Amino acid sequence: MLRITVSLVLFSPWVFSNAQPIYQADYHEYKIGDSLVTFVIENNLSTKKVLFINIHENEKTSVDAFNRFDTRDEYRLVWLLHNASRRIGYNHRQEVFTIDPNRIFSQTGIEATLAHDSIFCNRKAEKMARAFAKEIISYITSSSWIISLHNNTPDNYSILSYLPDSAEAANTKDVFINTDMDPDDFLYTTDVDLFNKLKTANINVILQDNENCIDDGSLSVYCGKRNIPYVNVEAEHGHLEQQTFLIQKIIELIE
Repeated sequence: MLRITVSLVLFSPWVFSNAQPIYQADYHEYKIGDSLVTFVIENNLSTKKVLFINIHENEKTSVDAFNRFDTRDEYRLVWLLHNASRRIGYNHRQEVFTIDPNRIFSQTGIEATLAHDSIFCNRKAEKMARAFAKEIISYITSSSWIISLHNNTPDNYSILSYLPDSAEAANTKDVFINTDMDPDDFLYTTDVDLFNKLKTANINVILQDNENCIDDGSLSVYCGKRNIPYVNVEAEHGHLEQQTFLIQKIIELIE
């Protein structure tokens, strides 16, 4: 494993002629097999105990939404940079493996994600995935709230997936649906108090069943089992304004 830290100041293209920095980002390079994954940490000097995280690089709207909400410069965001894809591929001695980085936070999840489309898997591949999960976890251990940022596609996954007899019903403790909202735009939390506040605010929200949810190796299950307050801000790709609104509402409620 190789970890290299580089600190850079990023610039807005609209003000580049005046060289006005908009935020500072640190870049930590992590080597998994023969592949390099870069952890981008925006606002790394933030003292807030709320951490934003995005671990699917192809879900770009969510990161754009973070960079639009009112007080974004007060909060730290960690996101992964690899091949602009959901899954991360890596080699070991000419053997190729791929993982979903949101399915590696348990042994069950690691085995399942490696079996998804790798030609085969072995203990070495599992060990490397486990070490990568520990690297991600190292960024969240000092935070009191984890806000995960995700995007979805229409007709594939939505809050309707959590209704009784639907695909995600087994993971659901409770669900509230505002029929005036797009079902692709919703919040998913491990915290019952936040769920109740969002329900009162008439916002699409799901409460995870932390005790009985299926162990798929996801970060939400990891946090739920350890009583770490977690919320996923989920929105359809391209729903920038809607996701920005949801991020702002979450910050208002937990701060």
